[in-house]
Amino acid sequence: MRLLLVALAALILAVAGCSGSPSAGETPSPTEPDSSAIASSSTPSSATPVANCLNGSYRLVRFVGVGDKGTFGTGEGGDVTVTFNKGSYLLRSAGKDPIKLTLAGQTADLLVDGTISGAYRAEGHKATFTVGKSTGSATLTVGPSKGSLTIADVGKVLAPDGEAGLSCADDALIVTLQDVRLEFGKV
Repeated sequence: MRLLLVALAALILAVAGCSGSPSAGETPSPTEPDSSAIASSSTPSSATPVANCLNGSYRLVRFVGVGDKGTFGTGEGGDVTVTFNKGSYLLRSAGKDPIKLTLAGQTADLLVDGTISGAYRAEGHKATFTVGKSTGSATLTVGPSKGSLTIADVGKVLAPDGEAGLSCADDALIVTLQDVRLEFGKV
């Protein structure tokens, strides 16, 4: 079990790595009622300028990441929120509700307790994000085994950093980075 915990932690870091792997938008993702509704709203709406979507608070609904050698994983649920405000963002989680991870066919819970701040600049249907300061920690649980991660490690997957495509419609925001697609629902 300890080996599985180490493997899942390594996969989280691999998903966060900047490799020559395909972008998250090219990865098939599981279809579920809640997530498919968000995925179907990924087509930019001409009625909602994207810059207007980077305003206010959103809850992380799901993420899909692609790591080295084409491995991919998903995370759903949890209590992670992000608030966008005039060029800055604050990602936070109270550590009360874990994200349900599925990585390389294995499942785990990721409980995040902390904050990550950052900045962004939006132009058209794209934005450039920069991660700033982070505080807190996370716990990865696989069956009875637990391991700790820094909030900075978790931020490599969950905090927008770098160039991203943006899509929004009907209270949903999708941020597509090189190796991860973050799907948010308006709070």
